Amino acid sequence: MKLTIPVYLFAISLLLAGCQIFNQSQSESNEIIGSVDGTPITLTDLKASFFNSPVENEDDREARKQELLEFLDLYIDYRTKLAIARDAGYFEQDDIQNELHQYQMQTVYPFWLENRLREELLDEMVERYQTERHVSHILITVPEDALPADTARAYNRLLEARELYFSDEKDFLAVSEEFSSRQQGRSVGGDLGFMSAGWAVKPFEDVAYSTPVDSVSMPFRTQFGYHVVKVHEVRERQPDRNFSHIFFRMRGEGYNVTDANERAEMVHNMIIEGADWDELVQEYSDDQESRPRNGDIGWLDINRFEPLFVENVMAVEGQGTISEPFQSEYGVHIVRLDSIRTYTSEQHLRDELYQRLRSLPRYRNNKETTLALVRERSDEGLNSESYSNFMEVVSANHGQNFPLISFEDSLKTQPIYRFEDEIYTVQDYINYINEILPSERSARYNPRFLVEFKNKVTESHVIPATKREFPEFERLSLSYLEGLAVFKVTEDSVWTHSAQDTTALRAMFDANPDAYRLGERYRFYRLSADTDSVILKAQDLLSSGLEIDSLRNELPSLIIRTDIVNSLNDFPFDMLAGLNEGEFSEIFEFRNRPTTMHLVEILEPRNMTFDEAFMRIASEYQPIREREWMNQMREKYRAEADHEQLKRLLENIEL
Repeated sequence: MKLTIPVYLFAISLLLAGCQIFNQSQSESNEIIGSVDGTPITLTDLKASFFNSPVENEDDREARKQELLEFLDLYIDYRTKLAIARDAGYFEQDDIQNELHQYQMQTVYPFWLENRLREELLDEMVERYQTERHVSHILITVPEDALPADTARAYNRLLEARELYFSDEKDFLAVSEEFSSRQQGRSVGGDLGFMSAGWAVKPFEDVAYSTPVDSVSMPFRTQFGYHVVKVHEVRERQPDRNFSHIFFRMRGEGYNVTDANERAEMVHNMIIEGADWDELVQEYSDDQESRPRNGDIGWLDINRFEPLFVENVMAVEGQGTISEPFQSEYGVHIVRLDSIRTYTSEQHLRDELYQRLRSLPRYRNNKETTLALVRERSDEGLNSESYSNFMEVVSANHGQNFPLISFEDSLKTQPIYRFEDEIYTVQDYINYINEILPSERSARYNPRFLVEFKNKVTESHVIPATKREFPEFERLSLSYLEGLAVFKVTEDSVWTHSAQDTTALRAMFDANPDAYRLGERYRFYRLSADTDSVILKAQDLLSSGLEIDSLRNELPSLIIRTDIVNSLNDFPFDMLAGLNEGEFSEIFEFRNRPTTMHLVEILEPRNMTFDEAFMRIASEYQPIREREWMNQMREKYRAEADHEQLKRLLENIEL
């Protein structure tokens, strides 16, 4: 059974947490203002609960004192329901525990993000944003499902490239050209220009920002394969610039370099003479993409464009300055510097970078980062010997579907991974792999399975680990659990009981049957079709006396819905207003189809039967039942509220 907590009860479930809001002495805080089952309730308890939820009249201190006085009874009742739930074993019920676990798993990763990862990632991004790093790399592409032998081969090949670079003092770009993988005949390595925070995937950025100038990193892996990186230069970050341009093509049918330069000179002279930039863009620019934006090419990402273009563009200084015509690999340009991004304060910079950070995979896909942090803060480890023995068997059966590989029993029992006090064997790892393999046809081993296995194990420990790291998360979990228990005990003792107590419900009904009446109601058919002609045909057939079931057979494409309503205020029921029995509304469009309403019958007002009034009676009986039940429970659990004591204490404290 899945529990769904009404808003007001969920709000109450969070009342037990809070903070010191009042200015008062320690002795006043510990003053007892009530009790439940012999357990004292102090002013501190009440305040923490009251101020953990939104309060009205926040600036009116006297009004807030009155609200706190009125809140005392509600809080005592809540604590009483908690005592009832504990005694009845609700906290241990499977459905409640399952709902709690679901809540915890839904909130644990956002909790880490908000309370640890966000600030760490943002601090890192702000620090890295201050500089730009000119980097080149050698890249050997390796599929994610590559076997260890293939990844080792790529790793060793990059070590060989590093050794060649250092021993022969060979140009790094030449080494990259020799060793990098190739796609469509071109090297995937090479010079990447200047990069800054957020430009590359995080593993690449981490290495680029930790490698000293004129140094070459050790091989490392990203989603693209294995890299080594050389850092050529570090400089202060150049302010972001926004440009517009007028572009003149010099290649393609009907275009040439000479004509492009001549047209650019002509347009530039027109600009000098005061011609309107936007009009010139619309008339002369060959850039179909930027022309609708009056030539705007946005904030310049220097790594998106070829170096000659970037060199000329970055030479333009001063907002509003327009360049001389210049030629690049793309064509001939005249550019205008529209804006230089500036930050009014450190907070302004952080706010801007936070918006950028939120769009990056490192922020959006934070689950794996969280699990890695949990592992860092836990006692866990891989048994390298057992994993090596496992991989020897897998490699010896290279190309064979994993479920068909035979492992010795002595290997299966070896421990392969440990997390805190739990040991996972090779057999556990094999079982996990067999569970996640998509099909027999593609059931090959992937080294990525080990990462996923460790993540799954870590995920099974993430809740207790988060509680250790963040006491606040444990408090929220307890509050949610208490809310679930209060909801369920109230449901069983009040709502379900109310619906089942037919004797009391019948007595309420018989005592005042005229209170349960049906007003004037309207029984109708709603007819919809693809065309007006089908609707008109249906109207003719019904008017001639054809039964509705026969109409369905006669016009299979006709959609027929029937119902009874007691109000004609809402669309499309308002189309019935003013109709007599047997009449049709005009044809109108409903859900993109021609539709008409047919008023079949106007039903006269009458008293409800007991069955018809049942849900309404049960709803009216619930507060009566809850009052009776709570009176019994207050007496049983000796629930007491000392309003006079609370009133006296509130006179002596500031809100």
